[in-house]
Amino acid sequence: MSRGLPVNTSGDAASLLLSISSRTRPDSPTTPLPGQSDAAVLDARRSAWDRRPLTRDIYRRYFEDIRAELAPGRTHVEIGGGAGHLKASLPHVLVSDLVPTPHVDFAADAMHLPLPDRAADNLILVDVLHHLPRPIDFLREACRTLRLGGRLVMLEPYISPLSRAVFRAAHPEPVDLRADVFKKDGPVFESAGPFSSNQAIPTLLFFRQVDRLRSVIPELRVVTRKRDSVFVYPLSGGFSGPCLIPRFARSAAWRLETLARPLCRWLAFRMLVTLERMPVDTPTP
Repeated sequence: MSRGLPVNTSGDAASLLLSISSRTRPDSPTTPLPGQSDAAVLDARRSAWDRRPLTRDIYRRYFEDIRAELAPGRTHVEIGGGAGHLKASLPHVLVSDLVPTPHVDFAADAMHLPLPDRAADNLILVDVLHHLPRPIDFLREACRTLRLGGRLVMLEPYISPLSRAVFRAAHPEPVDLRADVFKKDGPVFESAGPFSSNQAIPTLLFFRQVDRLRSVIPELRVVTRKRDSVFVYPLSGGFSGPCLIPRFARSAAWRLETLARPLCRWLAFRMLVTLERMPVDTPTP
């Protein structure tokens, strides 16, 4: 028997292989690997943030776009921000997550926020909505907690023809454009934990079926729908993939990104969406 390997007294070869592989493979910053906890995913994401400068640059640009969308006020709450990246750009934000980590101010379920009615000026979600199996219920909870004129600002995946092909080939989170996002008698997808998802949910809600959303929740007015990220984001590798843009080429890549904006409908990977809390009887434009 090799030195240093655990003795498998149960005869379970799968358990032995899992214990060996968990020593050698890095933790995933996207979805849990076998034997990896939800908190370890967020720790791995924080570690990736620290060692991937292009990923930090991309998200800091996203955060500046988010700041520009915020309603006036001081009560900004990030939902699902367990790795704590937003704090550097918005120091006064209160960060929450379903999974407690050292980077959050409080732990909370997005479906049952521990906030009084109309207490928040802004709710911020970065890559969170597509992880919620009951997105309409969440939007109603956002209505409850936002003051009139308050805003819900979200950065989410956008499903374009290009991104759909790339996500299908190289991303662990599923894309199901046939899902019924307005489903009343159950979840949109079966959840096995906080990292279960359907990346198509934001595209269905805010682009393909936005008129139905307006009729179902008229108190949330769509203020911004911006498609974004054609080249730099997918080629950066995000938090886990290989970065395909060398350091010397990054300025040129950002210039190319600007030139490609007219093609976002077909090529974009991301979206920025802002909803504003309105009185229920306010007509929707």
